[in-house]
Amino acid sequence: MPRTRRTLFYLASYLSLTGLALLFAPGTTLKLLFATREYPDPFVQFSGILMLGLALIVVNVIKYGSPVFYRATLIARIPMWICILGLYLNTKETFFVVVLCVLGLGIVLTGSSYLLERGKTAHA
Repeated sequence: MPRTRRTLFYLASYLSLTGLALLFAPGTTLKLLFATREYPDPFVQFSGILMLGLALIVVNVIKYGSPVFYRATLIARIPMWICILGLYLNTKETFFVVVLCVLGLGIVLTGSSYLLERGKTAHA
């Protein structure tokens, strides 16, 4: 299994676990993620539902192993990271720092693996 494909397990895991946590225990999850503000449960639960939907897509990318989609996961996450940075700068909400770290680690893992593997196939 290509290294890039293996990095997507990290993405699928945090999307699934965080999505379930936000859906079923929104207040507790926000506290665990260092949120400093109060958010309405339905909005937080909606965010969890969206994360679960994304997780299902990533699981299928892993399952079918199409390298075409590896790049797409990066193209989707990089603008998300930039927008979340904007949210943090606007709100100073600690929760967004946690999200930036988790998301950023995934971008680095997948991105570096993708570039390494792409370089190997270009030389082959």
